[in-house]
Amino acid sequence: MTRTSYEVLALRGFAGLDNVTGELVRAAWVAVTPVALLCAVLFAARFHRFGAWLAIIFGTITGTVAALAAVQGGNEGSLVGISRTGPVVTLGGAALVIAGAITVLITRARKNVSTSGGTP
Repeated sequence: MTRTSYEVLALRGFAGLDNVTGELVRAAWVAVTPVALLCAVLFAARFHRFGAWLAIIFGTITGTVAALAAVQGGNEGSLVGISRTGPVVTLGGAALVIAGAITVLITRARKNVSTSGGTP
């Protein structure tokens, strides 16, 4: 039987993640959406570099967890398996976020170099 990530988190007691570790994992997973929104708000507020660096860190962590969940998901014969759809979509989104953030950093760096190299 496959479950969504939130359903799996509800079953964290079966995995031995009852107390502090389980709450930390749950809080971190629930924080994914607000952190993504924060990156978008930083870009909209013209904090491009800070938003890009935060997006790279966020995309790397989220993409790593999604890749692990996609590889481990759908275990036939196990009591609970993770549906692969969510992790695969999250992994694709993380790759796009990282590529976009790197593009922003490169274009901002080139723009700063070209505007500062002119004659006074």
